[in-house]
Amino acid sequence: MRKSWLLSRLLISLFLSGALAAHAATDCSVPPLDQSDKSVKLADAAKRLRATEPCKVVPGLSAKSLGAVWAGLLSTKKTGGRRLEPAIPDGLPYGTVLAGSGGVHFDLRAVAGEGIRSFQLTRSGQPLLAQATPAPEFDVAVNGGDSYQWTLVTRIATYHGEYTLAETAERQEVEQQLAQLDKAGLEPVARLLYQAAIYDDANLFVERDRVYAQLRAMLAL
Repeated sequence: MRKSWLLSRLLISLFLSGALAAHAATDCSVPPLDQSDKSVKLADAAKRLRATEPCKVVPGLSAKSLGAVWAGLLSTKKTGGRRLEPAIPDGLPYGTVLAGSGGVHFDLRAVAGEGIRSFQLTRSGQPLLAQATPAPEFDVAVNGGDSYQWTLVTRIATYHGEYTLAETAERQEVEQQLAQLDKAGLEPVARLLYQAAIYDDANLFVERDRVYAQLRAMLAL
C-alpha cells in the first residue's frame, strides 16, 4: 500500500515538474500575435519579435506585455479621459507619468485644428496655470507626488485629464529595464515594442502611447 502511495507521489511530482518547466518556457516566449494586412512591414515586425526571448532581453518583463502592446498597436480605440467625456488627445498627460528634465510635457498640436480657447492647470486643487492662447508645446515643472488636473477647451470639445508622477522606485526600475534593453541590440521596431511593453507593465500609458506613435509611423499603420 505504501509503495503504491510513494509511486503516486513520484508521478505527481514528475508531472508538476514538467508542467512548471513548460510554464517557464512559455513565459520566455513571445505570445501569439494577431496578424493584419495593413502593412507588409508589420508581418516582418511580428517575425522579428517572435524570434526574441523576453526573459533574456529584459529580465523581469512580463512576456504577456508584448502581446498586450501588439494588440494596442493594432487597435484604434482611444483610452484615458473621464467616463462619458471625450478621450484625451494624443500628447496630453494622464495617469502616472515620467517627468523629463523640463517637467511634464504638454503637446496640444493634435487639437490645434479645433481652435483652442483656453487651458487651465491646477495642482492638488490649487490654480497653477491659466492661458487663453497656450503654446503648441510646453513643459510644466513638477513638485513631488502632487496630483495635477488640467482642462483644455476648444471650439469642438472640453477635455479633462489628471496625472501624478511615478514614484522614485518605480522610475528607477523602468530606467534599469530600459538600460537592459539598450544592451540587447535589437532592431529598431522590436526595440520600440519592448520599450512600449516596459512602459505598459509600469502603467505609464502616456509614454507607451508616444512609442505607439513612433511605431505606427515606421510601420505605415
